[in-house]
Amino acid sequence: MSTESNKMAALNAALVAAEVAYEQGVEHVFAAGYVAGQQVGFIAGVISVQDALSSGLRHGSPECGKALKSFKRLGIGKE
Repeated sequence: MSTESNKMAALNAALVAAEVAYEQGVEHVFAAGYVAGQQVGFIAGVISVQDALSSGLRHGSPECGKALKSFKRLGIGKE
């Protein structure tokens, strides 16, 4: 192989490696963002039902009381 062929082969290998690294980075960031979005959505959902659970508890629902206790244990309860 000539020097020029070696340069082209090395350049092509570097471009392939860069493309693979880029794709892996995109996948990693997407996965991290997806997990963060799930967590934010879960917390928002819990907060949105807390008033309904409180009302259910006032009307004698033991299941609502259990749910509110579990929220408090998780540190999600209202301050």
